Amino acid sequence: MEMFDFECNPVKHHYARVNGIKMHYVIAGKGEPLLLLHGTPYTNFYWTRVMPLLTKDFTVIAPDLRGFGYSDKPGATEGYDSITMTTDIDELMVSLGFDRFYVHGEDRGAEYGFVYASRFPEKVLAMSFGEMAVSGYGIEEASYFTEGNVRGEYNKTGKWLWHVPFFFVQNIPEMLLEGKECQFWDTLLIGSAYDPTDIDPALLEEWNGRFVAPGGMRGILETYRAELKNIHTNQGIIEGQGKLSLPVITEGGIEFYGVTVKGYAERVFSNVKESLVFEECGHHLALEQPEKLAAAIESLRKYA
Repeated sequence: MEMFDFECNPVKHHYARVNGIKMHYVIAGKGEPLLLLHGTPYTNFYWTRVMPLLTKDFTVIAPDLRGFGYSDKPGATEGYDSITMTTDIDELMVSLGFDRFYVHGEDRGAEYGFVYASRFPEKVLAMSFGEMAVSGYGIEEASYFTEGNVRGEYNKTGKWLWHVPFFFVQNIPEMLLEGKECQFWDTLLIGSAYDPTDIDPALLEEWNGRFVAPGGMRGILETYRAELKNIHTNQGIIEGQGKLSLPVITEGGIEFYGVTVKGYAERVFSNVKESLVFEECGHHLALEQPEKLAAAIESLRKYA
């Protein structure tokens, strides 16, 4: 599968040695640097539809995070928490010579963006925060077994994240998912879209190849199992620094986090400039509404 820039040229794939691992990333475009951070269980191929829209005005850097895609998948003792992830990310950006840049993160990638901005505030010009509630400040509430969550009352509570506590359990998910990784994730990914046909079969095939590769499920599950550590990290950030003051734009898909993203983000950011809710959109902003997402990211420049 290929990704293309705004001139329809295939983007170039690279590896970098960072923080003890080999990290796969793509870089394309021209203009100010923009770091894209994917969520779980995606890879950087998640950006395939938005890449042509962003590379006209930005130099886009999109890594496969530790444990995902074509990046290394070290043992769980090597850490899949947000401090480790953001150290990987910073070493990548330093190696590429970028010391000031924009950040867009979705799903777990948005949380990593928050932690990154707290650790390296001088490096982040402005941030786009999509489809996420930060650990300790909302994601656990979305996973509670409540009537509102179970009924999927999107405009009030967002989507029920039942899988968060399920994946946290040791060994049981591996036992139940072995041999059914692709069926499980295809069902979950398609089911979290507004229009199920928006998830390209070619993209699912690409991801399926990563799910069943050696260690393919490790990063997915261990990012969830780092939840408690991430909660303590995030609470330490807010208690020590207060809410982050960098300019932020939030985005939610009406059929998933939707209108709840704004409130969740305001628990950890003090300078939310815009809060957008995309209609006819589920959890996959970059796939379901790439034009709207690109426009939101491009508008970060007026706040930097």
